[in-house]
Amino acid sequence: MSNSPDVLFLVLDSLRMDRVSTYDHDRETTPALSTLATYATTYENAFTPAPWTLPSHASMFTGSFPSEHGVTNGFSDGMSRLEPSQSTLAEELTAGGYRTAGFSNNPWVGQLSGLNRGFEEFVEWDLEISSSTDDGIHTRRDERHSRFHSALGKAARQPAFLLKRRFFTDSLVDRAKRWLTRRADEDEPTFTFLNLMEAHSPYFPPKQAFADLGLETPNPIEPRILNTKLLAYVMGKANLDPETRERVMEYYDASARYQDSKVEELFGLLQTEGLFDDTLVIVCADHGKTLGDYPRDEHPPHYLRDINLNVPLWIKRPGQQAGETVDEPFELVSLYDVVCDGNPSAGTYTRETAIAEDFVPHAGRSTPEEIARWRVVADREYKYVRNDAGEEHLYDRSTDVRQSRPDPDRLEAYGDALSDRTRRFGADDAEATADEGDGDRTGDESRTNEIDSSVEAQLKDLGYM
Repeated sequence: MSNSPDVLFLVLDSLRMDRVSTYDHDRETTPALSTLATYATTYENAFTPAPWTLPSHASMFTGSFPSEHGVTNGFSDGMSRLEPSQSTLAEELTAGGYRTAGFSNNPWVGQLSGLNRGFEEFVEWDLEISSSTDDGIHTRRDERHSRFHSALGKAARQPAFLLKRRFFTDSLVDRAKRWLTRRADEDEPTFTFLNLMEAHSPYFPPKQAFADLGLETPNPIEPRILNTKLLAYVMGKANLDPETRERVMEYYDASARYQDSKVEELFGLLQTEGLFDDTLVIVCADHGKTLGDYPRDEHPPHYLRDINLNVPLWIKRPGQQAGETVDEPFELVSLYDVVCDGNPSAGTYTRETAIAEDFVPHAGRSTPEEIARWRVVADREYKYVRNDAGEEHLYDRSTDVRQSRPDPDRLEAYGDALSDRTRRFGADDAEATADEGDGDRTGDESRTNEIDSSVEAQLKDLGYM
């Protein structure tokens, strides 16, 4: 690594660009991020490598696309997890002399998928301490929560919950702040990763967040009813009527506002400790979230809409004092290189096009016989979508509307661009996709992982199963 600044890597799970005030949403959902934008580079066309959490994080942690790292789907009877032979960003940074800590709100991001590898400190979604080398980081309460993490996970279930998600969010942010404070005066550079999930259903934002946005404050029963309806929609068992969807989006905005207050705490601590100016700060979403915007059974899959693929991204380089905007496509896969670089210029790692992949279905209790692979290539004007059967579609990105009669030459040009980008992946045929359905593609038992019942229950509540 050419530079070794402190790094704060913050993933705001499922945060849609169109609900972020920095990107001109009419509600002030993210004032802290708006302030960050005055110091940082804002990316208008950042693309996630995959439209859901597991493969997206695996790509950011390895600098490779799903077809390359192989973490494409998650199933309770034998989910994909990162190969031990594949190095993670945290492992590389640890080898380079960094102190590393991770705090994850999402069960996919941690020991379940092997993405906790390389972190000397790692706290899982249910407050289990899965990695620790410093007795001074965790309090007795933290250790007690870790000991009874399964009970905490069960107590957070929807709709019969005893603990709201912000209990976990508050704890993770507090521990990250404690970690940063403890490391502030040390010589070794730090890499601090957080995944926060307030923008991912179910939604239980505090009343103050509604008040901050001038929204109607819910009564004690409404959140349970609304989230039960939303889960039924996510699982394909019911539709969202317009009135319910409007209220869901208010809950979404209130959740984003509350989450932003926790982001502000992290930035405030860096300022107080005199670390902010020289820290490489990366804030992004791993994907968006379709909440009734498009039919769930549409073809090509609604996951490939820009609302899921085109994500918010800010990068504040060490020493950067003025905000700027980049319009060229940027792939979140390149964040691996950004961190290893330490202080890249704003235009570094942008491309003429960005690509993404989606392996459908994403997760479930048992691996299906067939898994469809879709691929996307996009620039600022158009988005080309193709599956392994050779079916092609072209979208006008200004409206995200599929063209009924695309220009054949343009279709061919984008198809060639996609083939040129993905040719290096290898095994680029339908047979490779069919192999996804066998539950153990490589024969390596390390890729087969039984999911604990409490984790599976949480994944069900999140709409994955």
